[in-house]
Amino acid sequence: MQPNDLELVINIQKHQHVESSLKELVNRHSGIYYDVINKLVPAQSTYCDKDELFSDREFNIYNAALKFDSTRGAKFSTFLGNETRWVCLNAYNAARKKPVDPRDPQDLDFLDKIDNCDIIDQTLLNEIYSMVEKHPDSRVGTIFRLRYKEGLGNKVLPWKDVAPHVQLSIQGCINVHNAVIKDIKRKLKQELINE
Repeated sequence: MQPNDLELVINIQKHQHVESSLKELVNRHSGIYYDVINKLVPAQSTYCDKDELFSDREFNIYNAALKFDSTRGAKFSTFLGNETRWVCLNAYNAARKKPVDPRDPQDLDFLDKIDNCDIIDQTLLNEIYSMVEKHPDSRVGTIFRLRYKEGLGNKVLPWKDVAPHVQLSIQGCINVHNAVIKDIKRKLKQELINE
């Protein structure tokens, strides 16, 4: 007998069978995720990149599972639909506030992940990439290189395509990525304080 949505969500929240539970939720609810994005984001939107939202499907469904509270009486599918609306709205608002920058779109994709970055100069960007490449965990350089530099044309490479290259699960890649971003932000803030 297949576990219901709530059982899968509880597995993810308790860090038990995360990979298989996430995979099942993605299989069941990708349609809802895609439908909401297709309804809210115009095909040629200058503010939201529909393909990027699609490629982050697993990450956003995972986050929805972590936030889901069954005591509120909603089904997970309803909650996911609402969370996807917020993802679209947040992407739209963030892009609308971002100044136009003539740099390579791949660099901008990377910078989107660093909070409160407006325009940064090439020297700082090179310093960030240097921190990534010199990280003691060799997987870090591979994750960032594949995700942001090699990507798919001018798009970020989806987590599902990055994970096999570093022999981590999708969530493992995301965790390593987010930890490094947090560390880079801390180091950059410290450098600003020391100036």
